[in-house]
Amino acid sequence: MPTQVTSRRDERGSMAVAVIVIMVLGLLSIGVIARTTAGLKGTRQGQDFSGALSVADAGVSDALFRMDQLGKSAATTFCVGNSPGCTVASVPGAPGAEYVAEAVDANTYTVRSKGLVNGQPHAVEATVSRSYTYPYVIFAKTALTFNGNTGNYDPSNGMGPIQTVDSTGSVVMMPAPDVATNGQVTCHGSDSPARQHNYYKGGGTNCENGYLKAGTYNPLDPVSSCPAAPNTPATPCLPATYSACPAVGGTLPATLLPGVYRCTQASAVGGTIKFAATTTIGAGSTNDGVVELFVMSTNGSNINLSIAEDDVNLNGDPTKLRVYMAGAGSILEGNGSHAGSYTGIMYAPSADATGNACKADWRGSIVVNTFTCNGGPHVKVWYDNRIQSIVASSWSVSDWTEIPSTDVELPT
Repeated sequence: MPTQVTSRRDERGSMAVAVIVIMVLGLLSIGVIARTTAGLKGTRQGQDFSGALSVADAGVSDALFRMDQLGKSAATTFCVGNSPGCTVASVPGAPGAEYVAEAVDANTYTVRSKGLVNGQPHAVEATVSRSYTYPYVIFAKTALTFNGNTGNYDPSNGMGPIQTVDSTGSVVMMPAPDVATNGQVTCHGSDSPARQHNYYKGGGTNCENGYLKAGTYNPLDPVSSCPAAPNTPATPCLPATYSACPAVGGTLPATLLPGVYRCTQASAVGGTIKFAATTTIGAGSTNDGVVELFVMSTNGSNINLSIAEDDVNLNGDPTKLRVYMAGAGSILEGNGSHAGSYTGIMYAPSADATGNACKADWRGSIVVNTFTCNGGPHVKVWYDNRIQSIVASSWSVSDWTEIPSTDVELPT
């Protein structure tokens, strides 16, 4: 039987095949490793990019905190970051964040914030603003009614039965003299006594220039202790320190000195507290020169407040007189020739105000449950632009968006 002999050529061929297989496997392994490494790097960069977004948001939060410390002061541009132009070098707890808060106006900022994690930047931009406490010349929670020929607002010159004036009493175009409600705005006789007749969800109007407003505006009765629960608008609250009601025999004094006062049913006569025939706001720095009058029953009864035949703070600063009234009482304007005038904030979200012949003169801002004007030729309601100095103390974010990180530049 012949002996089988393996040639060296066969051995060399097998070895070549084995080497090629090993090389192919090696190259495949290198490719897998390279791809895996690249994938891990990409994943890590993605994680860092997402993490940088959280750091950028921390910058916006820090800006909000610093804005809340402003109180009633106007917005001013500031920045946080490693730059000589910034008074603070870093965000506490977020060293990778830097931002610029640019004042747009007294109550609005544009905040551009950038976060950095392992060299990966991510930036955002947000509008931060605080709202006007009294944005409307009249706000009626349930119903706002104009009966009779009030006349119409003229958008070309800003004049009309409801208009905006400045501190001198001159008519101005801004801010707009708008009215609003959570219920119905009704016009009988004239189509458009205000520039706009706004209503919130669930409300409506038959007036011209009616607009559905986004969000909510739901004033609540003042409360007897601070702080009040968060609300829009902020609910007035009686501070721990206040003075007794200055009314004598149901009538307030002719000069009201700055301060915070509480009036209850004990100060009323026949359930009514009345202003003096001529009421002025006295000088003084107490309570920033402001008279705040809280009209709040302690036994559940309703109290009325009368301005009939009275001139209350006539030609004065409307921000210096603020009445906060709780309960379903009435604001007694006076009818016809007995109507009075009032310059200030009248905040009575559960009370009703009805004027026959509509001869009462209002200058400032009115917040009531219902406002009714019966007989319109004489109506005169003025929104004094000084009211917009009364703003909410807290700031809120809107229009948040991501932006290129190069858009965040710290001032030098």
